[in-house]
Order: sequence, then C-alpha cells, then structure tokens
Amino acid sequence: MQTRWRTSILGGLAALLMLASCTQAQNSTAKYDPELIFGYDKNLPLSPQETLAEETAQYQVYKVTYRSARDQRVPAFLILPKNRGEEKLPCVILMHGLGSDKRMFQMLWGQLAQAGYALFAIDAQYHGERKPSEDIPFFGMYPYRARDALIQTVIDLRRGVDYLQTRKEIDPNRIGYIGASMGGIIGSMFAGVDERVKAPVLLVAGGNWKVLMEKSALSLWRDAAKNNPKQMEEALRVMDVVDPVHWVGRIAPRPVLFINGDADTVVPVESNKALHEAAAEPKKVVWYKGGHVPPPTDWLTVISEVLRWLETHVKGKPSASLWRSYLPRSWREFTEWAATLAPLVAAFFREFAASLHAYLTSPWR
Repeated sequence: MQTRWRTSILGGLAALLMLASCTQAQNSTAKYDPELIFGYDKNLPLSPQETLAEETAQYQVYKVTYRSARDQRVPAFLILPKNRGEEKLPCVILMHGLGSDKRMFQMLWGQLAQAGYALFAIDAQYHGERKPSEDIPFFGMYPYRARDALIQTVIDLRRGVDYLQTRKEIDPNRIGYIGASMGGIIGSMFAGVDERVKAPVLLVAGGNWKVLMEKSALSLWRDAAKNNPKQMEEALRVMDVVDPVHWVGRIAPRPVLFINGDADTVVPVESNKALHEAAAEPKKVVWYKGGHVPPPTDWLTVISEVLRWLETHVKGKPSASLWRSYLPRSWREFTEWAATLAPLVAAFFREFAASLHAYLTSPWR
C-alpha cells in the first residue's frame, strides 16, 4: 500500500514537471503574439495595379503595386514563364538584401522561369522605389525606425501572398521563398508567422541582435556603446521583438534551408549558429568556406543546393528527378550548360557583392 502511494506521488510529480516543462517551452517560443506584431486587416482591399513592364523570350515581367498596412503601397514584380501550360505554377518569393532592391535576383529570373517557377519580388521598406530622399541608414542609430521597417516588410510580404492567391496562374499551395542577408533575416520572421510559405531558403542570414550589433562589420553601434552602454541596452530592448531567433522555430514542421559562410563578418558565424539552433527540425544547414558572399568556386554549388531544395520541397519533385533532368548528360551539353548558367550565377554574386560594398562605403559610415 505504501509502495503504491509513493508510486502515485512520484507519478504525479513527474506529470507536473512534464507539464511545467511543456508550458515553459511553449512560453519560450511564444514570447510575442505574432498577430499583434505582424497581423493586419485581411479584409482590407489590395487594390492591385498591374502593367506589363518587360518581356523576354523566357518570361514576362508585370509591375505590380498593392495596398498594405499603414497606408503603404508596395511596389513589386511578378515574373511569369512565357511558355507555361494550363497547370498552376509554383511561385518563389525573392527577397533582396540590405541596400539592394527587388531586382537583386534578376540575373536568375530566366533560369528559374525556364525551370517552371513564377517569381515575385518586392522592395523592402526604405529600399528601391520606397527609398526616402533623406538617406538614413536602415540599421543605423534609430532602433525604433529599423524595428518598424522590418515589421512593415513582413506584413508587406504577407499581403504579397494574399495578392498571389488572387492570380489564376499561381498554385497557392506551392509558394516558396529565397531571402539573402537582410532578406534571410526578414524571411525567418515572415515564414515563421505565415504558414502559406513552404520550405524557405535563408541565405547568409543570422539572429541575435546583440551579436549583430557588437560584431557585424556593418554595425554602427560598437563605438556608440562604448560611450553610452545604456543606448545599446535600449536598442536591444526595442529590437528584441524582431529578433529572428524568436520566430524561426515556428517554421516547423515545414523544412528550412540555411546556407552560410564560415568566415562571414557581416552576419557573423555566431549569429548564423544562433539562428540555426533556434530553428526546429526539419532543417538543413550548408556551410561554404568564405565570407558573406560565397567565393567563385562555390557559386554553382550554392545555386545547385537552392535549385534542388526548390524542386523537392516547393515544386514537389524528388531531388533525383531534378538531377536527371537538370544536369548535362554529355561533355557537349555540359559546356553549353556551363556557358549559359555560370555567367548568370557569377553576375548575380558580383551584384550582391557590389551592393554590399556600396553600403559599406556609404558617406554616413
């Protein structure tokens, strides 16, 4: 009798501990209410305006603007493959990095359209067509401004998905995402709070604003914090709500792909790992040897990883099928393939590096 009583007590304590553990885990992943931070009026009319802006042998580019929260109109491009059938298309949202704009991935539009994807790209708040006349650094000494801009851009992307769902050409169940640098940071939050986004690809992204502010080559905070530590503390308090580590775990059970450089000084490795660790399974982490921009020797490897991921998790084809159809089968095909793809990939990464260099050498730094 006494043994049963002890067993019952111990069992009850174990259950309470498990309940407390589960509650703590839920609280740690729900520090902020996503709908209070990134919510919006879903019945607000999009009022889209669309015009055919460009056309090539491979695709058509529609210039789109639509209404978002806080009376914003978001400029975007919708790229549709020209030779498309009746089947609804998978669509990949492309999100640029700091200092760039919605054309950042333009060198790859043709390749992705030819592979059967529609593409959608917007300008982040204070970028591209939304850049204000007064050039204030996006991640400068105004944390409230940076916080609000990140929140706005996440909502703008969610409204973008609303728009894509109105297009008869787009399959609403096959919407992917590729974000580079700042676009990867934004994507961690966007995909974390919007389940309509499948299998995001987060390139050279990271989390933990303390690490980013103290160690990033872009940070303006290091010297300021030496003179006024409380200023840094206040900035970290303000930016905590948009720290990707609080949101990336919500992507699961959808898979997420991280690609990072093992010598990145812009989004430091410590920051990369913080984001990886905050993500739940299923996830895949790919490291290349190099900084924020992959070295030329790894350009094709990075693009191949991304294409294989999209084919498997967004388009819905097994990766083996991709390689049989995508890779060249003879030396002649290989040389033609390399001659076509390699310059596009090289141009994309050169543009990425140029945008980063321009930001690093801006007059306000």
